[in-house]
Amino acid sequence: MEDYVNNPANMHHFSLMNTKAFANLKGSGGNIWEVFEVLDDARRAIFIDTVFGYFIDVPRLQGDVLLFHKIFLYQIRPDPVLSPDGIKRLYFRVGNTKMVYGPEEFCLITGFNFWEYPKNIGRKGSEKLISSKKRCLLRERLFPDHTNSSVKIGDMKSLILNQTLLALDDVDAIRVCLIYILCEGFLGKEVNNRVQQDWFYLAENLDLWNSFAWGSYLWDFTYVDLEDTWNKIHNHLSLPQRGQILKYSVSGFTASIRIWIYEMIPAVRACGFASRKNKDLSRMKRWSGTKKIEMG
Repeated sequence: MEDYVNNPANMHHFSLMNTKAFANLKGSGGNIWEVFEVLDDARRAIFIDTVFGYFIDVPRLQGDVLLFHKIFLYQIRPDPVLSPDGIKRLYFRVGNTKMVYGPEEFCLITGFNFWEYPKNIGRKGSEKLISSKKRCLLRERLFPDHTNSSVKIGDMKSLILNQTLLALDDVDAIRVCLIYILCEGFLGKEVNNRVQQDWFYLAENLDLWNSFAWGSYLWDFTYVDLEDTWNKIHNHLSLPQRGQILKYSVSGFTASIRIWIYEMIPAVRACGFASRKNKDLSRMKRWSGTKKIEMG
């Protein structure tokens, strides 16, 4: 593996490191505060008791999009040789230092559960639901004018941000908020994307929702786009004319790797791009971005 990591062919050329770029990190979890602001005290108490309630106290990650891009310029070309144990991880080489970001780091930073889950859950075209029920009762209560497969994330957002939410049962209101936070905030889906009906079935039972293997699921989902960042950057840098700004998007819950960057790169802290509030806080809560990297 060391030969692969140290091979210049598996790294971006340093002469191209100043290429202008814009990265759209979709799954920052920012909509959790948007949701929390429209809940009354009783509903806030219910929400805080859910598995996602933990993130209310997590500082909003701002100003670090270009920092993310700068670090990914040091990503090693993904290859199975890097994961002899079969567990996919991301590898970086900064100077003479090799850094690894994998499911272990994702788990320890987010605190989400890691164990087995139905691999087809939440996937487009999935027919195997986590419930044997034929009717999706939660969807029928929340969106009686829709079919199971026609509810979009924008529909959920509209329901939450207008007076319709007030007419719902308190627990149903929290259920729709959790699904919306998951789809847009953690998965980075767009408002026109359809909500997979698996999430309606899961949210019907909040005990199941709270105990679900969110760490495993979000890691698997997020890793795909994080890994592909190497190709997005490489393909742009390989163009004969690179006058245009490199623009790319990354879906999935990217907040964790940004915390990891704060922790792993001393220069990020020394230059004032991140600050640690209290080392006794959990890792997601102790860091905040303090200033932006300017596009060169």
